[in-house]
Amino acid sequence: MTFGQLITSSPGRRSGVSVWRQIADTLTTEIRDRAYADTGRLPGEIELSARFAVNRHTLRQAVAALQSEGLVRIEPGRGMFVQHE
Repeated sequence: MTFGQLITSSPGRRSGVSVWRQIADTLTTEIRDRAYADTGRLPGEIELSARFAVNRHTLRQAVAALQSEGLVRIEPGRGMFVQHE
C-alpha cells in the first residue's frame, strides 16, 4: 500500500480523545491491517506530521505510545519499523 492510499483525514480536535491518541489508534489499525507489510517501515516524521496536520511533537507522542505497546521499534537515523511478533 502506498502512502497516498492511506487515510489522509486529520484527527478530530474536539472529539474528547487527545490528538496523539487518535493518531496512535489510526497507525495501530494500519499496522494490524498490514498496511506497511511491503517494507515494514512507517513513513517518516515529517510525512506523518503533514498527513495528520500536527506538529512533530504531537506525532512523537503517538509514536512513543506505539513503541511502548511493542508495535514499532525506532532506529535512530533509520526510521520507524513495525515490530514483528
